[in-house]
Amino acid sequence: MRGMERRQLIWTVILWVARVTSVAVLVPVLMILVGEPGTGPQGALGWIYLALFPVGFSAGYLLAWRWPVVGGCFSLACIAASLAVLQRTFGLKPYLIWSALCVPGVLFVVAGWKLAMSRRTSIYQ
Repeated sequence: MRGMERRQLIWTVILWVARVTSVAVLVPVLMILVGEPGTGPQGALGWIYLALFPVGFSAGYLLAWRWPVVGGCFSLACIAASLAVLQRTFGLKPYLIWSALCVPGVLFVVAGWKLAMSRRTSIYQ
């Protein structure tokens, strides 16, 4: 196996790791949306946060199955924007949880980018 083919295989495997872990992340995140009884968020900021974090974040991971860089960036942007909408700070533990939820998004972006660059390079060789 040539070096270029091996790199493509490695990045393809990492992309599949991102896909599998995104499904593992989506299950508990979507439970926030449909699993909680109640009347919903209070006020416009609550609804914006809900649109960004469970909905936009999940949509980004679903988009990333087809378009890894776009979906991963969208998902990461949604979680960053949702934290900005909250306009408050937390202790370390919530940020660690949010960081763990973002791992598939980072993997989507990096693996998608590297695969695209690898494919472009292999065309010219």
